[in-house]
Order: sequence, then structure tokens, then C-alpha cells
Amino acid sequence: MQETTKPNSNDHAKKKQMQRAIKNEKIYKFFHQHVPITKWLPKYNSENAMGDMIAGITIGLTMVPQSIAYASLANLSPQIGLYSALMGGFIYMTFGTVKQVSMGPTSLMALLTYEYTKNLTQEYVVLLTFMCGIVEISMGLFKLGFLVDFISTPVTSGFTTATSIIVIMSQVKGILGVRFKGDTVKDILEKLIEHFHERRSGDMIFGLGAIALILSMRELRNVPVKGNLKKVLWFISLSRNTSVVLLAMFITYLFESSGTPVPYLTSDTAETGLPSLQFPPFGYTSGNTTVTLPDMLYEIRSAIFIIPLVSVLANVSIAKTYANGGIVEATQEMLALGMCNIAGSFIMSMPTCGAFTRSALSQASGVQTTLSNIYATGLIFLSIMFLTPHFHLIPRSILSSILISAVLFMVDYQIVKPLWKTNRAELFVTLVTLLISLFFTVEIGLLAGICANIIHLALMWSRPKLKIELIKSKGVEFVLITPNNGLYFPAIDYLYREIMQIPKQEGYAKIPLVINCAHLKGLDYTAARGLSLISSEIQAKDQRFVVLSASEKMRYVFRKSGCKSMVFCNSLDALPATILGHHCKEKCALNSSSTRSNDTVIVDVPITLAEGTPLLNVKTPNGNDTRVDI
Repeated sequence: MQETTKPNSNDHAKKKQMQRAIKNEKIYKFFHQHVPITKWLPKYNSENAMGDMIAGITIGLTMVPQSIAYASLANLSPQIGLYSALMGGFIYMTFGTVKQVSMGPTSLMALLTYEYTKNLTQEYVVLLTFMCGIVEISMGLFKLGFLVDFISTPVTSGFTTATSIIVIMSQVKGILGVRFKGDTVKDILEKLIEHFHERRSGDMIFGLGAIALILSMRELRNVPVKGNLKKVLWFISLSRNTSVVLLAMFITYLFESSGTPVPYLTSDTAETGLPSLQFPPFGYTSGNTTVTLPDMLYEIRSAIFIIPLVSVLANVSIAKTYANGGIVEATQEMLALGMCNIAGSFIMSMPTCGAFTRSALSQASGVQTTLSNIYATGLIFLSIMFLTPHFHLIPRSILSSILISAVLFMVDYQIVKPLWKTNRAELFVTLVTLLISLFFTVEIGLLAGICANIIHLALMWSRPKLKIELIKSKGVEFVLITPNNGLYFPAIDYLYREIMQIPKQEGYAKIPLVINCAHLKGLDYTAARGLSLISSEIQAKDQRFVVLSASEKMRYVFRKSGCKSMVFCNSLDALPATILGHHCKEKCALNSSSTRSNDTVIVDVPITLAEGTPLLNVKTPNGNDTRVDI
């Protein structure tokens, strides 16, 4: 009778324990990936806390006046700027991956928000913020971060420079103390000239004086001193915007308390206290008119996609800048950015993202983790509680001077010289983006820059560089044609014209043609069919056509494309035998050796085709000629 072995209870328990451990590991990995605070918080120490506190307070002192100014740029109430900086810090601290990022309003977000909502009510701004968050989260879930790769550095440079110039020009009216609305550079210039006679001397003195003071205080951090004095100068430098705002508010208070008329324009009165928590407006009623959600979405239809794309570009670019060769979690950045905007829409926020200037300041302040956002958010909270009742004391020219001083250094003129020396096509892309953004709108300029980039890439694929050499090896002469990258359908007509020119040259009518696929990164159906056509036409003239060093994937494409007459060869050494007909079959060519000859060569005078392509006549003294690399 056969005995049955009972399962060991200890083995079963170990198996269960292992399964639980694997499950727990997956849970931990998920939380570490999507809730990054769980990764570094257990290791948090006093040194990290000190660095984050210094960096957070530094950023907070910068964000308070800038947020008020950015709200003014977007034509919104000043407290909206502070609301926009309030919620993002809490969310990004938990879900963000880049310690240098501080979420809040930026000049770019403010300008784009103004572009799309300038003739609309505040409800549209809040809905736009919510929809931006939805799109950003969708981009993260569907891993659409590759879309940002189509926005090259020259496009980003042109776009950023254009927005900086537009912001500077739009704030000149604040320095002059005049009021008007202008969209494009042309419109702003015309209205500046038209209203120049209305300028106010008080605003001009305050505005220009504030710009000079802010820029001077900015340079204090570069004073060559040591010890505690350097720390004091550094602190004064980083708090320059807040200091100027508080000083201006004090001067306005002195005017008002003495009963003297204020000689400059001041900001509007702001709502006091914290914002109420409410759902974004998915429709509203104005008088006897009811506006539905589809109506609201139609008004901001293009902004729903343009603004998220730009904000993702900003955050991912910051992440790449400070990655130091590490992995950039683009998907998690999109998710964090989306959650910040969705949460912000519940307290009437405008669209937000990270800013390069704040990130650079945070890095210089010794930031350790994203927990620094909590200190910056604390200062924003205190400002909302205690500063909003006194917003009417802030001169408009001071807000304009803060904006001008902030974006002045974002004008990227330094990119022109290296692009002029290395790649003028990319310089052209930069100028296209810049000029169209300036004289039309920034979103059209960005799209034009992306299109110019794509056209530039398409031209590279449609006009591959061909190295054409006349080689004699082991007594066999042939023309070797080497494209420098992949062959795809845009390039096939160009390749056809270039190759068919070769047999027309004197003495080349019967010389075999060999296309070298060693450097090809890919081949599509149309290109395979085109090469098959070239092969058929060449062979119809009793001239051999051989495909050299084609990968298995390329041969598969050739076969599936119906190319039955194509002759393949695996290596340069086996090529003479293939040309002579010893290894014309593909299956024989597959097993050919790839060893190359080391014979010396003599290069004769180059022969030039009608299209300007050089052919080299190559011979060796002993007749065992080989390939020449030029």
C-alpha cells in the first residue's frame, strides 16, 4: 500500500510568509514611487530640518510679494495670488519629487492665464485651474511626458524670452502710472505712446527707484566679505522684494495718516481672511443668464491643453536641471502638478507650477527635501491672515517693479552665440518662436516653434547625408553608398535621385552599387519598396545592386514588403564574392564572415557627380584593395 506524504506545515507557513513579504514589498514600492515623502521622511534628521527651514523661509519671503504681483499680471485680485501659493505647497511636499520646486504662481502662468481669460470672469480662471489639473494627471497616467520632448531647448529659450519681454513691456504702464489693456507687443507699444502724456511723476519715481533698489540689493549676495556679515548681506538680498513692499506700504501709510493725497496709484482692496473651501464652478448664473459647463469649456478650450503642456515643461525642465544624472520621475511630476492644481481650484487658485528663479534660490539656500514647502506655505498663510487688510497700501508701481526685476534675467540672450557657431537651423527655430510670440500671441509662438522643430527633424530624415565611395577590393570594383541614419519614407525619393545619378556618370554604367546599412537605425515599408524599385531598375541595366550589413529586422521588412529580388551580404570581406555571383542567395550571405582587411590604400583624385557628391577612386599597390573611411 502506497503511503501518502502530508504537506509540511512549516513549509506551508514559510510559503505564506514569503507571499506576505512580497506583497508588502510591492505596497512599499508603490507608496515610495507615488508618495515620495514615505521614502525620505523616516530618514529625516535635524540637519535636514535646518536646511529646509532656511530654504523655506527664503522662498516664502520671495513668493509673498511675487504672488501678489503675478495676480496683478493676470488681472486678478491680489489675494488670488496668495491663494494660489497656499495649497500647492502642502500637496507637492507629499507627492513631489524635486526638492528645489516650490509650487505657486509664475510670470508664465500669469501671462497665459491673462491671455485666455482677459475678457472672462474669475469663475473661468478657477475652472481653468481645475481642468489643467485633470489634463496634467491624465498626461501622467497615460505617460504622455514624451510630448515635452518635442519642445527643444531653442524653442523653450525663444518662448521664455518672448514672455519675459511681454511681461516687462506690459508693466511699463505701472511704472508710468497709466492704465490700459494691451495684448501683443505692437498693441502695448501703441497704447504706451498714446497714454504717455498721462504719466504720473510719483509712480515713475517710485517704480524706477524700486527697480534700482531691488537690483542693487540683489548684488549684495556677491559682495566679497566673509563670516556673519556675508550671511546678513545674503539675507537682505533674498528678502529684497518683501523689504521693498513693506517700505512702500509704510510710506503710503504715512501719506494717508497725515491726510496728504497719495501721489501714486495703489492696489485694490483685497478680501481678508482665508479662502472658503468650495467646488470649482461647473456653471454659474449671471443675472438672467445661465452659463453651463460646456459653454465655459468652449471659452477656454485651447488653454486647457496649452497651459498644462507649458507647466509640465517647466516642472520637468527643473527636474532635469537638478537631477545630476539621476532618474527624472516625469510621470510622478505630472501627477503631483495635477493634484496641486485640482486642490488649488477648491480655494479659487489660478494655474500654478514651479519656477526656475525660485528653484535656483532654493538650491542656493541649501534645501534638503520638499518639506521646505511647508515653511514657505506658513509665510503665505500669515500673509493672508494679517497682510490682506492692508493690500490697498501697496503702490501699483512697486508690483510692476517686482515683476520687471524678476523676469529681467530670464531673457536668454546667451544662447545666440553658441547656436550661431554650432547650429544655425536651431537658432532660426529660436527666432521663429521669439518673433511670433512677440507679434502674435505666446501660444501661437510656442506652437510655431514646435512645428519649426518638427520640420527641422523631418528635413534631417528626408535628406540623409550620403557618403559615396568608389572602392576596389580583391579585384572587384563597386560603389559603396552609406546613409548616416535611418531610411524612412520621406527620404526615399531623395535617395532614388542620388543613386540613379551614379550610373549616368562616365565609366560607372556597369559598376555594382552597394548600399551600406551598417549605420541605419530603422527602415519602414515605403523605404523598403523604394529600395526594391532601385534594385530592379539597376539590375535591369545589367548592373548589380547589393544591400550590405542589413539587420534581421530590416531583412524581415524587405521580405514582408514583397522585395524578392534583393541581394544581401553580411560583411565587406564577403562582398566581392557576392558581387561575382558566388553568394547571391540570402541564406548564404547570412553566414558570411565579417572580418575586414587591413590592406593599405592609395586615394586617387575625387570624381564629382552632377549633384555635387564626391566619389573616391581607390586602389592599392598589391591589388587587394579595401574600403576607405573618409
